[in-house]
Amino acid sequence: MVIRALIFDFDGLILDTEGPDFQSWQEAYQEHGCELSLDVWAHCIGVPAKVFDPAAHLATQANAELDPETLRLQRRQRFYQLLETQTPLPGVEDYLRDAARLGLGIAIASSATRDWIIPHLERHGLIDYFQIIRSSEDVARAKPHPDLFLAAAEALGVAPNEAIAFEDSP
Repeated sequence: MVIRALIFDFDGLILDTEGPDFQSWQEAYQEHGCELSLDVWAHCIGVPAKVFDPAAHLATQANAELDPETLRLQRRQRFYQLLETQTPLPGVEDYLRDAARLGLGIAIASSATRDWIIPHLERHGLIDYFQIIRSSEDVARAKPHPDLFLAAAEALGVAPNEAIAFEDSP
């Protein structure tokens, strides 16, 4: 077997978007005298957003009627503030440079949308490393199913056993 491609998850692997996301929700919960534990939050990492609704969970925990749209907007503004301080995670650029130098195919397989992934890759000067981006829009079943990684391998023209998949979520 010969490795011909690398397939990367995005959130939490290339860029720590998960830490700022969690922190911004924790701060929102604290403003209402509640707590968002990592145990609860962990169930939504790496899966589509519809799996866990933190705004609805906060309203239940606070036993209050909260405007979910206002809450989400305020939290999102804080999230973007925190996100601006993030840089690609250690080793990512080295792997990408080495893979490109070796002529390996390079792809992203993410449960996020392209509208989320591409601007971050552009902002950090990483977009040109990736020949293929497969997102939740490209498959019927996103993670934890393997469909995204299989679709990325197929688009790169390699068999699944010819690619190494990098994923940080269980």
